[in-house]
Amino acid sequence: MSDTPARPVTEDAPSLYRWLAQQAAPGTALTTLHIGGSHSTLASGMAGSAPLMQRTLDLGARVLATTRFAGDEPQPHELQAAAQAAQAVFAPLRQRLAPHSRLYSADSGIRRIALAAGLPAQPGMELPLASIEAVFQRLLGQAPPDAAGAAPPLPGEGRFAAAVLILRAALLALGFERIHLRSDALA
Repeated sequence: MSDTPARPVTEDAPSLYRWLAQQAAPGTALTTLHIGGSHSTLASGMAGSAPLMQRTLDLGARVLATTRFAGDEPQPHELQAAAQAAQAVFAPLRQRLAPHSRLYSADSGIRRIALAAGLPAQPGMELPLASIEAVFQRLLGQAPPDAAGAAPPLPGEGRFAAAVLILRAALLALGFERIHLRSDALA
């Protein structure tokens, strides 16, 4: 039996924030995001302290897919409208974030987006906004054809498309250029 306690499950934003806040140097600015089925959560603050801001948003991948998309494969006009609505949810929170923070997630759905964007699977991944935009363009059917076959096929489900829209909206509205994925934070 080991004296080392098991790491907590940290996929939700507040738990991941607490875990990262214990690991990072004091004063490091952190923001965490989790996209759930019915809600998304954000936490932001400085390492070594409780979050300055913690929000549960009425914006989740399952709910967005069922309320905004007529079928399982959303149409471009549905994607555009849902993307604008998602950005409007995140926009008011930008000024509440810890200044100069880095965005983190341990979200399995966001990891799925990173893999669809072509990132190699590893415990720590960095998903840039440009890669999320490329996935979004593929969902819209506006990406140039991939002659080399390098891009993995996208899951053909509304929930995946909704998660892409929410993630893209979060980065755009909150002013982040990338999200850092930490599967090593999961128990």
